[in-house]
Amino acid sequence: MVSQRTLSTAEARRSDVLAAATHAFARGGYWGTNTTEVARAAGISQAYLYRLFANKEELFVAVIGEVHRRLEQDAARALDGAAPGGELAALLSANHGAPLDHDAAMVLLHAAAASSIEPIGAAVRRCYRDQARHLAGRGLSEADIRSYFAWSQYANTLKAAGITPDASDDTLAHLLPS
Repeated sequence: MVSQRTLSTAEARRSDVLAAATHAFARGGYWGTNTTEVARAAGISQAYLYRLFANKEELFVAVIGEVHRRLEQDAARALDGAAPGGELAALLSANHGAPLDHDAAMVLLHAAAASSIEPIGAAVRRCYRDQARHLAGRGLSEADIRSYFAWSQYANTLKAAGITPDASDDTLAHLLPS
């Protein structure tokens, strides 16, 4: 029983670390973030961080995985309520209505920029490949999947730059769908 309690605590800590790391990597990217600041933000020692994750690459890959999981959940929710033939519209509406939060959008941009580091590149490719397979499995055409990816990249880039539908003073805000 004691080992089960330890596992539960480690899993909870891992979740806390991923939340802190998501915020840190969103701010500084892969190269500008160090594990000391992630550990401090998570309220743990750097030594304990390295018990949870072998190195910074593994931590960043886990953060990408968490963002990937959230993307899949958001897409599934949007598609569950979609009328037949209206899947792309449902995805785009969901993306516009409740786009990925700023930290997740920034992580995706930083992950693409750091994809020359192979464990990170593999995680980025897996994220997009799995999304494409999921969407195809839900009946979207290749053209719809390309449109979804194009819109998502566009929306994430604008979101990362702070351009949102409610930024009425921004001349680019009108480019977002209403």
